[in-house]
Amino acid sequence: MALVIIRLARKLATTWLARHEKDGINEWKLSSFVRSRYTLGSFDRVEPDVLVFRLRFQKRGGTVMAATLSVRERKHNGIVELVVYKGHVEQVEGED
Repeated sequence: MALVIIRLARKLATTWLARHEKDGINEWKLSSFVRSRYTLGSFDRVEPDVLVFRLRFQKRGGTVMAATLSVRERKHNGIVELVVYKGHVEQVEGED
């Protein structure tokens, strides 16, 4: 098993993540989710080095949300670096 390092792009961390912290998404939860899903192989590969992860979570008010995370994968000498560079959140239709 390779060593997996998770990083958040600075722009994502300062804008997108800051906007959604009140909804329950923080840097630790996001990196834990990406690491576990990568280890399990539960992601979509859209390009040779770009992965897409889908996260469902519930806001404080009970609204179910879905986040789509774009992650760039870099492999070097047995180390895998995953850089989360884009995120999008939307409400799941039909569930409140």
